Amino acid sequence: MMRNQLPADELANAQDELRALRKREVALRRCFTEDCDNGLYEGCEFDVEVRMQKRCVLNQNRLPSEILNDPQYFDIRYSPTVRVKPRSEPRLPMDFAQSGLTAFVDNFDVI
Repeated sequence: MMRNQLPADELANAQDELRALRKREVALRRCFTEDCDNGLYEGCEFDVEVRMQKRCVLNQNRLPSEILNDPQYFDIRYSPTVRVKPRSEPRLPMDFAQSGLTAFVDNFDVI
């Protein structure tokens, strides 16, 4: 069921869904990559092609300490960090009080 959510709650729910999807993707990829080098796997709407790819990777552990400790080889970059934290108490919508709705006027009819 879809319900109106505040953006913070929607972000937390989206992260949960993405986490579950990533976990499923890892399991599916494992089905294609275990015990195979190359291959084509056919589906109804999509095909999966598995190929071995070679690439060079810098091993930082092998760099001399003169380079690792020299600031001239590093750049400082800034980027925003978004973190979702659970609230200690849920926030009620539209600023309702915890004690419930307070009626300021007592002149109403019950049908």
